Amino acid sequence: MKIKLGNIAKLQFGLYSKPTEQGNAAYLQVKHFDDWGNQTNQIDSFIQIDQKNESHLLEEGDILLVGKGMRNFAWTYHKSFGPAIASSIFFVIKPDRTKAIPDFLTTLFNMPQTQAHFQTLGAGSSIPSMRKSELEAFAVKLPSLELQEKTIAIKQLHYKDMNLSRQIISEKQKVYQAIIKNIIHQKHEE
Repeated sequence: MKIKLGNIAKLQFGLYSKPTEQGNAAYLQVKHFDDWGNQTNQIDSFIQIDQKNESHLLEEGDILLVGKGMRNFAWTYHKSFGPAIASSIFFVIKPDRTKAIPDFLTTLFNMPQTQAHFQTLGAGSSIPSMRKSELEAFAVKLPSLELQEKTIAIKQLHYKDMNLSRQIISEKQKVYQAIIKNIIHQKHEE
């Protein structure tokens, strides 16, 4: 069943603010993530929460989607991350949890086909930028909640598998280097 994103989620913009080196909430920017929406860089930008900006504090299950530029990845916020506010480059998507699981939508948004679609939305300008109305009109194929959960489980297993593969490659590289180093040192001893 296809349904417009605007019918299953509220969309708002992140907060435009000048970050500081200290504060009581992380101020999330694109530089803190890789192309697949994994938080990678140490958080180095903060914001002080006050009455003007506290309504922008992220809540469990909020999805950040980059709305400007060439990297339109998505990321799901979980409270275990700590207090955070999204910068204005992000859309903050608040899904109706009775219809859509946030991690499922994030997985969907990070799929190559969806990424290609998002790129067409911002086409034609020097810095591609999606409009809120275009994103709200985006038709989402929404399976049952049970199938959404299974999709998330598959994604998690895939990420574990990829991580193990990277570790195996690293270990193979170490073995290869040790063998070559051993050969070189034997050659010098002869």
